[in-house]
Amino acid sequence: MFVHGGAFVGGNRRGPGGSPFYDNIMLFAARNGMVGVNTTYRLAPQNPWPAGAQDLGAAVRWASENIAAHGGDPARVFLMGHSAGAVHVASYVAHRQFHGPKRIGLAGAILLSGLYDLTSMTAGGPEKAYFGEDTSKYAERSSLAGLLAAPIPLMAVYAELDPAFFHQQGKQLADALYSKAGREFDFFVLPKHSHMSEVYAINTNDTRLSSAILAFVKRQISNRP
Repeated sequence: MFVHGGAFVGGNRRGPGGSPFYDNIMLFAARNGMVGVNTTYRLAPQNPWPAGAQDLGAAVRWASENIAAHGGDPARVFLMGHSAGAVHVASYVAHRQFHGPKRIGLAGAILLSGLYDLTSMTAGGPEKAYFGEDTSKYAERSSLAGLLAAPIPLMAVYAELDPAFFHQQGKQLADALYSKAGREFDFFVLPKHSHMSEVYAINTNDTRLSSAILAFVKRQISNRP
């Protein structure tokens, strides 16, 4: 399942004007024996926190109940988000109130260039549009603490040419998760890529990210009973 970005206030699961994105990620899934589900969510400022995480909860529950009819396995659902989409994925994973009666419903989560601790960065217009102007609520609305206790394996990536705050957030998440003894976590920096090219490269001849994603998914499947 893929969740697009868009700075909380824009974006869609399909690019404008016949753009092939993000069909490239669905094709990558299909070509590697998976079922691709392309999701979207309500946008800020009309739909502030926690709309994104709520919508992902509904999408995961849909997959759990319906993906078998499309050739998928409800016990092997992986949720991947990019940019704002990664923030929503992290929020869904970290905050149990968004999980359904079958709990988290995921075999793993993949976070591409996300934000995890609002208290350690300067919030800009997009963050304020979604998380609100009241910074006293940012700690409880951040995902870092919940990700440390998440019951599923995690993978996090940021691009070498990402803006600096994505580097800072990715390193902070990695340092926190690596400090947890026995915590399964994959982390790397994608070289020579920008914030957008990292996802545009999926399903191309540049397999640095897609190969890592496949390895992560296959390892979790082989480790499950």
